[in-house]
Amino acid sequence: MPSITHFDIYKPAEPCSFTGEKLQEIMEKVISETLTPDGKDLNLKGYCIGPNGMTIISRDERVSKVRRLNLGGNRIGDAGVKLLAETELFSKVNWLELGGNDIGPEGIRSLVNSKSLQKVKSLNLYRNCIKDEGAIILAQENQLKKVEDLDLAQNEIGNDGILALSRSKNFPELASIALDNNFSSAEGQEEARTGPNFKKLQSLNL
Repeated sequence: MPSITHFDIYKPAEPCSFTGEKLQEIMEKVISETLTPDGKDLNLKGYCIGPNGMTIISRDERVSKVRRLNLGGNRIGDAGVKLLAETELFSKVNWLELGGNDIGPEGIRSLVNSKSLQKVKSLNLYRNCIKDEGAIILAQENQLKKVEDLDLAQNEIGNDGILALSRSKNFPELASIALDNNFSSAEGQEEARTGPNFKKLQSLNL
C-alpha cells in the first residue's frame, strides 16, 4: 500500500502549484464545484489555493452572496488575508474559517481592520502563527464588533497575548473563545480568567 505523502492532505487540483491562465482555469472549476447552488456557502477547505488563488476569488462575482466561507488549510498567508479583508464581495460573510493558513500578525491587522467583513460572527483562526504580537493587535484594534465565537487555538500565544485579549473592550458580542494549545502558563491563564472580556463569556477554553 503506498505511503501517504504530504500532498494527500490537499485536493487533487493543488492550485498552489499554478499561476497565470492555468490557475485561472483551475480556480474557475474549483469555485463551480464548491459553491452551493444558492451561492451562500463556499467550502474551499484544503484546496491549497494560496494567495494567487485568493486574487482570483476576490474578483469573482459569483461569491457575492456567500455567508459561510471556509478557507481552512489554504496557505493564503498574510497577503491572502489582506485580499480577503479588502474584498467588498465578501461583505455578507458571517461565518469565516481561516485555520491553517500561515497567518501572522500583519495578516491579523488586515483582518481586524476590515471594512468588508463587518458581519462576521464566527471567526476561526486555529493553527496559524499569530503569537503574542498578533493577539495584542487583535485585542487593541479589532473592528469586527459582531464576533461571537473566536478560535485562536494553536497560535503560539503566550501570557502577554491572552492577557491583552482578556482585557480587550473591542469584543462587545463575544460569547466563546478557544485558546487551548498555546504557550501561556498556568499563572497567566488564571489571571486571564479574571479579565473583563473573559469573565462575561459562556465558553472559555484556555
